[in-house]
Amino acid sequence: MPYNLDIPGWMPEPELKILERLARAIPAGGAMVEVGPFCGRSSWCWSKSVEPTATVTCIDIWDPVEHPYSPPSKTDQGVVADEDFGKTSRDRGNWGTRENFDYYTKDCHNITALRGRSPDDFQEWPMDSLDLVFLDGIHHNPGFHADVVHWFPRVRPGGMLCGDDCARTHPDVLWTIDDFCKELGIPFTVERRIWMIRRPADR
Repeated sequence: MPYNLDIPGWMPEPELKILERLARAIPAGGAMVEVGPFCGRSSWCWSKSVEPTATVTCIDIWDPVEHPYSPPSKTDQGVVADEDFGKTSRDRGNWGTRENFDYYTKDCHNITALRGRSPDDFQEWPMDSLDLVFLDGIHHNPGFHADVVHWFPRVRPGGMLCGDDCARTHPDVLWTIDDFCKELGIPFTVERRIWMIRRPADR
């Protein structure tokens, strides 16, 4: 079970199991990017599920002033985390700070954390260089559309662009990936709230 339900976050266990499966498809020596890891609940899953020589780069602004949202993590002494929101014994341990991310992922030695705003601060990222990109940062437009357009060509042919929150609560996600895939003439799939676009091997 390479995920840690104690880490604060919003991703429920069934979706972490989907991430676990996607991570195992990344080849030895491969590379992935996660945009919007927050406290590292999903990052820990990626790190522990990929082949040990694969690299996981996590990108976030880690600014609780700009993103003042926290999951209802359990905080009572000795509580058991539920499957959805985690638990914490740290002061403000469910805030989206770089300090919390570093604390919860301290045993994930294949993670590189980069503070920055996607996609603006990562324009120079090489094309065709990643096996998987997972978008879980901005879920509304124009920001979400900008992330999709920026990161898709950075995925290698045969690789995958995917993300969270393809749900009625975030309609821009579904509208954007639907329009994007229709324009390219390629399919996408959705499993629970996780959307997936496979880049064709011949493009």
